[in-house]
Amino acid sequence: MSIADVEVPLDSDVSVELALELISGGLSVAGEVSATWKGPCARCWLPVAGTLRTKIREVFTAEPREGEQYRLGPEFADLVPMVREAVLLELPIEAIRCPQAEGCPNLPPELADPPDDAAPPADPRWAALEALRARQEESS
Repeated sequence: MSIADVEVPLDSDVSVELALELISGGLSVAGEVSATWKGPCARCWLPVAGTLRTKIREVFTAEPREGEQYRLGPEFADLVPMVREAVLLELPIEAIRCPQAEGCPNLPPELADPPDDAAPPADPRWAALEALRARQEESS
């Protein structure tokens, strides 16, 4: 399972702890899913890994509503699609290896975040407005 470059490796264990309860017209499933993931850092492309944990609460019925419920078969409930969807929704879109305060060792200096006390660079699209503002302040 993967989203962009972040994936749950095929040999990775996915832990599923569920409570199943028969309800009128179906089956209620609630619990927690956890798995380990890996991928490249979005800043420096060094390997990064983590663990995801998500709670799930779903309903299985014989005639499920599209996108709201899962199909309950005559003999069993297939939990794999539900677990796969929960894991995919919890995967980070971009993994970050290094917090901004530490900085990434492989990040080129021109792409590094400026220090917190540094003023952000001026957006060139506002240059005409800034020139107009400066002329107005000079004439006042």
